[in-house]
Amino acid sequence: MGDEQQQRSGALGEGLRAQAAQRYDEAERLIRAAVQDGEPDAGYYLGELLIELDRAAEAVPVLREAVETGDMDALIPLGNALWDQGDVAGAEANYRAAADRGELAAGHNLGLLLYDLGRLEEAIALWRTTVAIGETEHRLLANALADVGDVEEAEGLFRSGADAGDAEALVDLGALLQDEGRMIEAEAVLREAIALPGGIEGYAFLASVLRLEDRVEEAEAILREGAERGVATAETQLANHLSDLDPQSVEAEALYRRAAEHGDDEAYNNLGVLLWDQGRVDDAELAFRAGAELGDDLAVANLAGLLEERQG
Repeated sequence: MGDEQQQRSGALGEGLRAQAAQRYDEAERLIRAAVQDGEPDAGYYLGELLIELDRAAEAVPVLREAVETGDMDALIPLGNALWDQGDVAGAEANYRAAADRGELAAGHNLGLLLYDLGRLEEAIALWRTTVAIGETEHRLLANALADVGDVEEAEGLFRSGADAGDAEALVDLGALLQDEGRMIEAEAVLREAIALPGGIEGYAFLASVLRLEDRVEEAEAILREGAERGVATAETQLANHLSDLDPQSVEAEALYRRAAEHGDDEAYNNLGVLLWDQGRVDDAELAFRAGAELGDDLAVANLAGLLEERQG
């Protein structure tokens, strides 16, 4: 439906333009008005807006009503909202209903759900089709194939994705080659990846390859280069290295905090461990709580251990 947005008029069109401009309060008001006025597809777009605003619980009834009143395009976002709420059975049912109608994106999303549930063979079967029609990145199917031990086909798909300009596929290929013990190839691929705009996650993998070859100084230099570019995983790994050398490292603490700001949720747990080891229990608790709120199981466990220790 996205291509039609510019052509719409009335409250729905104004709401979609406000949403595109990130004027979300205005967008919601206008799109809700369009729903009340019975504008076609307004329920679909309201549901999509609520999902964008991380309000999936509110999106579910809106999208259900849209489906019940005949807007079958709402099946996929309804599946997305249900999955976000933990209703995987409901999500799967809606994705399958959309796929049965020929919605190509539904097969992609259903594959993601099945992969997340560990139903790899089913995900692979779906993604073989959606990769062929361009709905799924080569690397998603390749990672699933690697997980089931089909390394040769996974490598071929990673290379196909890389040839098509997907730098992340190069990163994943480097990680696969590392797992296979092909370190020279892995290093070459990962160095190629970090030179590309979308391949910056290769810094952490390249450092891992270098450490496995006992090239510790080179690994630290690569992590520093990644950290300078704001790569969260590089910042966390560099902080891990520095804190191993010096548990009182001020630089390690700063790097963990930067990594957390840059999106590495696990950095909060590592920061908490560093602070706890330094005897800064209050600060450690705050770090563990931040990680726990983001769903990091290690942060949850360490927070429980810290609180138990405090109680005596």
